[in-house]
Amino acid sequence: MKNKLLALDISRQPTDSTCGPTSLHAVYNYFDENLSLEEVIDSIEYLEDGGTLAVMLGIDALQRGFTAEIITFNLKVFDPSWFKDPEVDLISKLKSQMKFKTSPKFRQASKAYIKFLSLGGKISYRTLNKELIQEYLLKNIPILTGLSATYLYNEKRETGDPVYFDDIKGVPSGHFVVLNGIDLQKGSIKVSDPLHANPFERQNYSVNIDHLICAILLGVITYDANLLIIEK
Repeated sequence: MKNKLLALDISRQPTDSTCGPTSLHAVYNYFDENLSLEEVIDSIEYLEDGGTLAVMLGIDALQRGFTAEIITFNLKVFDPSWFKDPEVDLISKLKSQMKFKTSPKFRQASKAYIKFLSLGGKISYRTLNKELIQEYLLKNIPILTGLSATYLYNEKRETGDPVYFDDIKGVPSGHFVVLNGIDLQKGSIKVSDPLHANPFERQNYSVNIDHLICAILLGVITYDANLLIIEK
């Protein structure tokens, strides 16, 4: 087992809803794709109720000539049985599912996954553990992940526009960060966070591996819970 730290710079997200494109911009810069943050923000699809999804970030990467794989833990959208047979047509499954699940957010997410697959993106279903995270970092590949900010930060839930914290009225919030290091002796993952005013009080910090894994899995509440692997 080896430790790894990737040199990755991340900008501050300019608004509450731009953590996704800001994280994607950091990954692009890591691979020497010199784009302005504003250009990336303007090119991303957004949800009707604000924010974006990892699959929408993956679509942008595919359209720029990168390869993109989503390792999903999102049981709201994907059924585990779909991944037992490599011959299963995920696009067909997603289209069939949309006939019965019709909420606007579900349909927008499903259409994005269909577009992602049509562009050549890959979706896989694996066990989330430290070995999986280490696997990509040892290949010098940073990991963009959609997770639960509420759990990651252990803060009150959020509500309102502009956002404010309220433990009674609030709901769990999602967030995007980039994982760029692992220290197995300390049992920690290095996180590059686009949110400057976060509880860790810096944009680059270490988090306990088990705590981070729980935060990623709880991202299912906000339609993420995944790892987005982008390669040049």
